[in-house]
Amino acid sequence: MKYSFSYLIRLEFLGFRFSGWQKQPNAKTLHDIVDKSLSFVFEDSAYKTIGIGRTDAKVSANAYYLQLFRDSEVEAVPFLASLNQNFPPDFRATAVQKVATDFNIIQASKKKEYHYYFSFGAKNHPFAAPFMVN
Repeated sequence: MKYSFSYLIRLEFLGFRFSGWQKQPNAKTLHDIVDKSLSFVFEDSAYKTIGIGRTDAKVSANAYYLQLFRDSEVEAVPFLASLNQNFPPDFRATAVQKVATDFNIIQASKKKEYHYYFSFGAKNHPFAAPFMVN
């Protein structure tokens, strides 16, 4: 199906309770959360989403992008507010930008940047607990 409008959406999320981006049976994924939230925002309207790439389980992001395809336009401010109302507290959309329908989110990615955090202490700060792996 060819859609009339395309949008680039920036997301931030804590990924420690998710099994990555890609939809999987019997697993809670980032893509599932996005599509479920959008189904509440758009009700019965058709749409399609594509992520900029896959992520591993428990990966968090400060800037993950997805492309949204629709047949009708969205107004950025009310759309972001509605989307964020339907996201869980550890998930946020921070920006939306209209892009050409022939924009390809996967080919547009020029680089990816990763940050790894290590702790060698016997006692870690409690705020770090969700991010620590034994």
